[in-house]
Amino acid sequence: MKDKIKKSLALKIKALRESASMTQEELAYKCDVSWRTISNLERGLVVPDLVMIYKISQIFSISIDDLLGVSIDTTKSRSRLDKEQFIIEKIKYTNDKLLDYVLDELILLFKYFN
Repeated sequence: MKDKIKKSLALKIKALRESASMTQEELAYKCDVSWRTISNLERGLVVPDLVMIYKISQIFSISIDDLLGVSIDTTKSRSRLDKEQFIIEKIKYTNDKLLDYVLDELILLFKYFN
């Protein structure tokens, strides 16, 4: 489970950095670390300390909960939450054409099965 958490955080930080059109060097500078640290972080080889998590959340204007993927909804089962998270993560990394297709299909599904 620890590796899964590290990989999830790694992918999230890389996606945030890339969506901000920021290089690893630029993020490293803002976090007061070397670019190698950012590289290792994005590959899931290291876990950032709390100070670095805070800095990254501030740089990208994201809450620490969102950065770490912490959201507890006690009305949903763990299985349900895992499925929702899986779908969200897949959608985040699709291109616009595929995203439009998925949205059209979801609209159809909800129209006939909701």
